[in-house]
Amino acid sequence: MPAEKLTFKQQMEGFPVRQMLVICIIRFSEPLAFSSLFPYLYFMIRDFKIADKEEDISKYSGYLASSFAFCQFLFAVRWGKLSDKIGRKFILLIGLFGTATSLLLFGFSQNYWQALVARSIAGILNGNVAVLRTVIGEIATERRHQAIAFSTLPLLFNFGSIIGPAIGGSKYFTHPKKDSPYKSQDFESQGLQSFYEHFIRKYPYALSNIVVAAFLIFSLVCGFLFLEETHDVYKYRKDYGVELGDWLLAKVGITAPERPWTRKHHSHYYHQIDNPSPTISPEPLIASTPTENSPLLPTANIVNIDEDQLYKPSYSNAFTPRVITVITGNFIISLHNVTYNEFLPIFLAARFQKDKLKFPFTIEGGFGLDSNYIGTLFSSTGIMGMLIILVIFPWLDRKLGTINGYRLSVSIFPIVYFLVPFTIFTLNKFNPNFPVWATPVMLYTLTSLKTLASATGMPQVMLLNHRAAHKEHRAYVNSATMSIISLARFTGPIVFGYLMSLSDKLSMGQLTWWVMSLMAAVGMVQSYWMEEYDEDEDEKVKPNEELNDESNESPEPNLSQQLQQDFTAVEVEDETQTSIH
Repeated sequence: MPAEKLTFKQQMEGFPVRQMLVICIIRFSEPLAFSSLFPYLYFMIRDFKIADKEEDISKYSGYLASSFAFCQFLFAVRWGKLSDKIGRKFILLIGLFGTATSLLLFGFSQNYWQALVARSIAGILNGNVAVLRTVIGEIATERRHQAIAFSTLPLLFNFGSIIGPAIGGSKYFTHPKKDSPYKSQDFESQGLQSFYEHFIRKYPYALSNIVVAAFLIFSLVCGFLFLEETHDVYKYRKDYGVELGDWLLAKVGITAPERPWTRKHHSHYYHQIDNPSPTISPEPLIASTPTENSPLLPTANIVNIDEDQLYKPSYSNAFTPRVITVITGNFIISLHNVTYNEFLPIFLAARFQKDKLKFPFTIEGGFGLDSNYIGTLFSSTGIMGMLIILVIFPWLDRKLGTINGYRLSVSIFPIVYFLVPFTIFTLNKFNPNFPVWATPVMLYTLTSLKTLASATGMPQVMLLNHRAAHKEHRAYVNSATMSIISLARFTGPIVFGYLMSLSDKLSMGQLTWWVMSLMAAVGMVQSYWMEEYDEDEDEKVKPNEELNDESNESPEPNLSQQLQQDFTAVEVEDETQTSIH
């Protein structure tokens, strides 16, 4: 638990509001794109008629989800490493553009295989979640800011989960066929149609994706203009996008802070960093040799950066036991969390079959709900998630600390998953003894409890992950964690897609949810192997500390520290010379 209990006001003092606002805009677009698919995915696959039987739709839904996750698993670490070589901002902008492109391809898909390729492209081109974790850690450097800063990720996920399903489930943006193609079909009279009617019939799922893609482009523009580079080295590189953004802000009377690349004498020593080499040497930097044209700076150690001397982090000792333990917890919570998010809409949308239901162990089919109802359900629980993160999570973090709060959160999942399949027996059309409102109350209660668990558990495990890794390894560890999470998202939908189809054929629909409950219980037990880790203590202990103590020499400063020292020396000397003249 934290040594000192802080009030919310104390936590917010000095909080980096401006940059976190830009991060929030970028983050919001990701869950918006992800959750907008939930309400209509079942109907889209149904209309493609790729499955031989209606009960096999969940299996093909699993393939779509897994294709995205598998490609993200393959490329997440590469994006993380690339962000160490060229900076965080460029990677985030690529991710936004890639997601927008893949959404348009997905919305205009005319068959299942086109949709599969579109989701795969989305996985390949988007490594943003891992990079955003790193960026937030580099923006919120004070421990008291980190809980609130990292909670913005699930907060914005829940906000996106409100708007996304509302867009994807809207009757104005999506237009599934009225009758299932697995039944005898009545062909609708076409007649005279407006352009909108013609378009929505030919591309019934395109409009929702166009709307979401438009917001992604808006996020990309905001990021280009206002997001500052956070990498310790590349934040000194001139950013033309930020300069344009500062010019636009100046036009409306908003003053931008001084940028690192505008400091005096910067270009003389850092011009070569505009085109950095991918290979950056970890050896100590060598001071430049004075020449006739060199300024007289007797107190400064001038660092001349060239392509053979740039900093390159070593990843050899990144995966310590504590990092591995936290990544394992990340894997488990992501595995059952994404499986729930993927298959609850399938369970709700599947055709209701009263004659194949018998309390308590015979379940086949689903609730028979439409996409609008499902979208409203997910949007409502998204609102609940936002309230939880804004009100409950800060209080929980202050009272219990990160690790105890995480253990409480993961203990809720097994209960929710176990009870989900039994809600089908509360349907009034199955058992008239239950009032019509009983099923909605049960569904909203369970989804709210699940949202409580994920809305508090996800920022806590992110914090544990951030604090467990050494500073120089965080981008790599975050991307590796994202890769492992993507592996969970890949295996979960495939395994549970098959399991859901099998359990439906065996009239044991509850089997899928009980296996999920067991998996969540394993994650709950595993949380007791995790420990609270204080990154501030780790910063005081360096790998070569004993050697430095013996030789009475201070450790070599890293590149960022040396750049900062040289900037200070240059500016002090310049001011001194100016005052003399």
